[in-house]
Amino acid sequence: MMNCHPEVFVFHETHWIPALHEAFGTGLGRTEVMLDIVARTRHVTGQPTTVFDMEAFRASAQIRPEMTVRAFCDTLGTYLARAESKTLWADKTPDYGYFVSQLQLYWPDCKIIHVIRDGIRTTASMAGHIGYQGLAALNRMHWCPLALDFTPPPDGFASCPISRFADLWHDRLLRIRDEATRLTPGSYLELRHEDTLADPAAQLRRVARFVGLAEDPGWLASAGALIDPTRGQRHRAQEVLLQFDDRHLRLLDALGYPTDVG
Repeated sequence: MMNCHPEVFVFHETHWIPALHEAFGTGLGRTEVMLDIVARTRHVTGQPTTVFDMEAFRASAQIRPEMTVRAFCDTLGTYLARAESKTLWADKTPDYGYFVSQLQLYWPDCKIIHVIRDGIRTTASMAGHIGYQGLAALNRMHWCPLALDFTPPPDGFASCPISRFADLWHDRLLRIRDEATRLTPGSYLELRHEDTLADPAAQLRRVARFVGLAEDPGWLASAGALIDPTRGQRHRAQEVLLQFDDRHLRLLDALGYPTDVG
């Protein structure tokens, strides 16, 4: 939805910024090594997270032999944004919730948007998603440490009980909220998934005000058209709720979601 905005290009799940930080911190690093890290970063499927014409990027006038992580990311993001006649870049990597204070080390003014969803439906969704199936089977909380040179197991991932995905929902959400306490005041926004389904234009206007974007009418229309409102009508599975223990239910209640399937 954000990528529909005429000013904003959005990376789709990069996972390589923490690896760049681990390698170089805030100092200078070789640009070719940074490009190699980007090229070697994989999704759980084994596919590269970020595909672009590296030769054309190398030929760009902005490339220098050594760069800081911020300069490298800004140069690549701006390069890809300009290819789409856009001026700004952003990143949609849910696992960066674990690294938002690190992101503000590089971009002190960056804004963080955290989308929260009903834990029962989230748990059910995770159980059917290969990325979370991989995390559950590998006993990891987020993908970034695994992404470099990842090769999927030939026989797939071992199956895990629903309770493991309930733990993933619970523990990830609390950890991201904890990370947000170290952010610059006013730079963190929580949105409810269900509110976006119910009134996408209102939520997009809220986001636009938060990040300082123009409330472009064409953007509101095209982004809103991506929403399937029936997704919010899907049932809350009793078999998932039965796997929720007291701590799961307390978080569900604290977020304002019912603790039964209704």
